Amino acid sequence: MTTLVQGDTASVLNGTITDEITSAPLDLTGATVFFQMRKSDDKRYTINATCSIVSPTAGTVRYLVAANDLNTAGEYQAQFEVHFADTTILTTAPLIPVTVRRQ
Repeated sequence: MTTLVQGDTASVLNGTITDEITSAPLDLTGATVFFQMRKSDDKRYTINATCSIVSPTAGTVRYLVAANDLNTAGEYQAQFEVHFADTTILTTAPLIPVTVRRQ
């Protein structure tokens, strides 16, 4: 579980995107990766923004929290959505639990 603080704007979320079967890092060369987060009881994403790809061959990504991303405390679910150069899309599973605690 990841815990963030309401109102923070300097938080960094790092992730490694792996193959669900082999657990090997996915090659993200030429891909675009989105970080998506929504409240646990909502279907709308409060965050749906592009990540930086730190190392394409290692499958590592980074999302820098932006202003207003953490306005509301509560329980959230997050995931990464990968758009590959060949137009295929992969959404990571399972969902990542995130708590945004009050300041």
